[in-house]
Amino acid sequence: MAGGVLLNPDEINALMSAIQDGRVAPQPSKGRGAAVPYDLTSQDRVIRGQMPTLDAINEQIASHFAMGLSGRTRLEVRVSCGPASLLKFGDFNSLLAPPTTVCLMSLGQAGSQALLVLEPGLADALIAAALGDKRTHPEEPNNQRSERRELTTVERKVLGRLLGIFAEGMTTAWAPVLPFRPEIVRFESDPRLAAIAPMNEAAVLCSFEIDGPMKGLIQLAMPYTAIEPAKKALMSPPKLSTISDVRFSHRLEEEIVQTEVDLRAVLGTTRLSLRKLLDLDVGAVLTLGTSEGSSLPVFVEGRAKFTGQPKVIGGALCIEIDRGPISEIRRPFEQPNAAPAKHAA
Repeated sequence: MAGGVLLNPDEINALMSAIQDGRVAPQPSKGRGAAVPYDLTSQDRVIRGQMPTLDAINEQIASHFAMGLSGRTRLEVRVSCGPASLLKFGDFNSLLAPPTTVCLMSLGQAGSQALLVLEPGLADALIAAALGDKRTHPEEPNNQRSERRELTTVERKVLGRLLGIFAEGMTTAWAPVLPFRPEIVRFESDPRLAAIAPMNEAAVLCSFEIDGPMKGLIQLAMPYTAIEPAKKALMSPPKLSTISDVRFSHRLEEEIVQTEVDLRAVLGTTRLSLRKLLDLDVGAVLTLGTSEGSSLPVFVEGRAKFTGQPKVIGGALCIEIDRGPISEIRRPFEQPNAAPAKHAA
């Protein structure tokens, strides 16, 4: 086809025969790159799109972790989170080399695990702050940061308690999406022992930066398969309504139930001309449009909600509810779609 002219079947067959015989060379397509071989048996996942709900979850984790660290260390600690990213575990292993501190965490769901990676010097700063050192911890020289240092049993216990605050924050933040129950399992100094997934498996990498008297970066790596069941919820905008405060709900309920409302029972109604109204005097009798045994409408803040019978109990006039709640009660004189009556003055 040239210049927008369609070829008939005979011309197409002749052109194909000429290309097969080598008399006509096929023209390369314009605007396209070279063909790239692709292995159909590859296990690589193609993941597209952002996950705003995951970023909102990480913000809650950062807030909970900051409050927990400030309470344990008595220091003004701030924790901020960056946007989540995806990479393969094979590329992530380069971050596990010493002297980083690697913590293996169980997610408590179908045997899934995650990794917490603390940059060099951060683990020592956290332990020192938890043990009472309130000084700002400057960065160590490069020759000291490159050395591997094994944590003692006491240091592992202290660091495990601090990172347990992070795990508690994950439990609370992930509750509306997935039932994670993270627990600190162990610390690993050898990156080969911290392999929790195949090298070609996709990992979700979340970064948390600690700022204040101590500074450092914590990176959380989770297998994509662990959060894949909630992929649709994570890629949708975060729903703030799913995050509720129980104390606020109880307090709001208490305020509502103590609110006073106007409650009135209407004995009956009638209509008068203005002249008859002006002629009324003490002792005048008005005839109401309600029979003696009929139920009376009960209005709450001007809206009909119940019906009831008038009673006298203990010398006091009252009304006994016999039906309700109901959506609407018409007053005896109300007539839908009726024109207003005219009265002479």
